[in-house]
Amino acid sequence: MRVTRESSSTDYTAALGASLAALLHEGDVIRLVGDLGAGKTTLVRALGRALRIPDGLASSPTFVFVNDYPLTTPVRGIAHLIHVDAYRLRGSDEIDTLGWDRFMLHGRAAPGHAVVCEWPERIEDALPPKDSCVQVTIEHADETTRLLTIDLPESFRGRPGTEAFLEREPIRCPTTGTWVEPTRPSYPFAGERERLADLNKWFTGAYTISRDIRADDLDAER
Repeated sequence: MRVTRESSSTDYTAALGASLAALLHEGDVIRLVGDLGAGKTTLVRALGRALRIPDGLASSPTFVFVNDYPLTTPVRGIAHLIHVDAYRLRGSDEIDTLGWDRFMLHGRAAPGHAVVCEWPERIEDALPPKDSCVQVTIEHADETTRLLTIDLPESFRGRPGTEAFLEREPIRCPTTGTWVEPTRPSYPFAGERERLADLNKWFTGAYTISRDIRADDLDAER
């Protein structure tokens, strides 16, 4: 299952990352592919924020290889988000020194863990098969735009939020202008309060239309 999105802002990328976090369960592995400076850390921070990891905790692990982010409260079985950066590794034979078996067992993330791995191609033998992982590929479309291709494994089919993730894009809330992720129940609004505020504008006549109402506007089948 694949979606491709164009992002022209870090806020859009963050909303997409938060939406992806809403699909994750313990045991899941995300392969994060992209050149240096593509925006991978922005996505990881969005995942962490959506999983209620305290702001400021998530950072690039380039010089420490592995960061373990404990969640304040477990979410769908996830108590730890593991962020791996394999950029400086020369192969999967170096991972034993990272305490790999603490968070990867039997070809998937260990119970209570979800894993995000940057530069996964450098430790390919140590990771689960591609078709059982989420893969996010971030490419430079131009100086200000990123192309994000997200492949979800078939095991995600039927998970709450997957259909919305595949069919919708992040959007600005019509009431507040803040970004709303595709999986938010109140989409396209930031919340129920914002939805009601928008409805009130219609009731009070704050919204206007540029032509008279036609009969087909009221057709329940449309």
